[in-house]
Amino acid sequence: MKRWAAVAVISIMLLFTGCSTVQVSQDFRPGIDFTHYRTYQWRAMPEHSSEDFRLNNPLLHERFRQAIDQKLAVRGYAQQTPADFLVSYTYSIQTRLESEPYGTSVGFGFGRYYRYGGLGFGNSLATRQYDVGMLAIDLQDAVSGALIWRGVGSERVGMHSTPEDKTVFVTRLVDAVLAQFPPR
Repeated sequence: MKRWAAVAVISIMLLFTGCSTVQVSQDFRPGIDFTHYRTYQWRAMPEHSSEDFRLNNPLLHERFRQAIDQKLAVRGYAQQTPADFLVSYTYSIQTRLESEPYGTSVGFGFGRYYRYGGLGFGNSLATRQYDVGMLAIDLQDAVSGALIWRGVGSERVGMHSTPEDKTVFVTRLVDAVLAQFPPR
């Protein structure tokens, strides 16, 4: 019995890890040898101002910087001066609409003692609004200032999250985006 429980738990874990909700893409300058880039610095970034309290949050931006620093350190990149490349990021939240396919239904029924009956037709169109957090990480050559790599990731965001949930969200998003760097 314990064996079946272990198999069930492992199957569920694989199901959830295999269905990553982060969608990622990348773009890079062709012909660049990324093996020459070993050190980085943060590029001066503009102040974040937005009416959305989720974006206008210095704690969130601190989480992004820490997650990017940690991921680059794990991959062997050192933060030092002078640097080979400059790092910056942009985070935004966009509202999107999602609709279900048009549905129709037919129903019929009889009343008590077969005296009353009815036939009904129905149709529906469900539309939902949701928010998507989009992270773009840019890497620029420190000497020329040219953009050499951009990674973009997006995932649905909630309105009210705990600090732990925000940290998990930021880490998952940064890990997914930087998993593409350096390009193969």
